[in-house]
Amino acid sequence: MKDQLNTLNTYFWNVGNDIADIRLLAEGALALFEGDAEPLHRLGMKDNEEVAASAFDTIGTALYDLREKIAAMQQSHLSETIRQSMRYQVLLYSRMSPSKKGLVSIATRPVG
Repeated sequence: MKDQLNTLNTYFWNVGNDIADIRLLAEGALALFEGDAEPLHRLGMKDNEEVAASAFDTIGTALYDLREKIAAMQQSHLSETIRQSMRYQVLLYSRMSPSKKGLVSIATRPVG
């Protein structure tokens, strides 16, 4: 069981890191879109290239939507990680001997 929990913890850790990397890539793409690529949009509008300007807007919309979806994925992953952590703690507590459970309740009792 301990090996399974270690594998699960490693999985959650790796997924969290991967999501963070994906978000950084999306943020970088948005920064490039908003900064370096903006002159392309102006050129399209100036030369009456409505198709090019529209395509540029579509790319921007997709990048902003991607950023929102990644942020939602990060929040969902964090919530699930916390839920799994609490479940793991309850499981460990339920498998403790009665004498150790008494020590845990004393240690977690509020002071004052």
